[in-house]
Amino acid sequence: MEKFFQYLNIFPMPLWLAMMFAPRHPLTEKASRSSTIFGLAALHYLLSLVVAIKSGSRKRATPGEVKPGRLDFTSLEGIRVALSTPSGTLAAWSHMLALDLFTGAWIYRQAQRLDAPHAVRIGSLFFTLMTGPTGLLIFLIWRVVGTGQSEQLHEA
Repeated sequence: MEKFFQYLNIFPMPLWLAMMFAPRHPLTEKASRSSTIFGLAALHYLLSLVVAIKSGSRKRATPGEVKPGRLDFTSLEGIRVALSTPSGTLAAWSHMLALDLFTGAWIYRQAQRLDAPHAVRIGSLFFTLMTGPTGLLIFLIWRVVGTGQSEQLHEA
């Protein structure tokens, strides 16, 4: 599981680095729209989720406790139990990596389209890589305030 975790962390890095430091390269543009890259990231999550469910289903719950293998997204305790195992943590991490990468690619494409300053593009991408929604929020604030255009004028 540790090797898969290391692989998950390395897998998206070439695209992240390209979007930050080689934004005009044709391969960066192509990769930022690649269904294959985003599909693989989603597949990584799906595989991690299956492993988490299978490994959790082998554990027994004490009376009154949420069974680790049963997904319960309706309570904080159910989510805590699901994430409290190494396989559950790996599934959550792969989920975050996949969605952060998808969000980062959207930010990159929008930054290119709007000719965002390098600091905005790089800063937004860096914070999306490190803290997900924070980078998205930075970019969205710049998009509204920095461009002086209303949100309705932009394609998603």
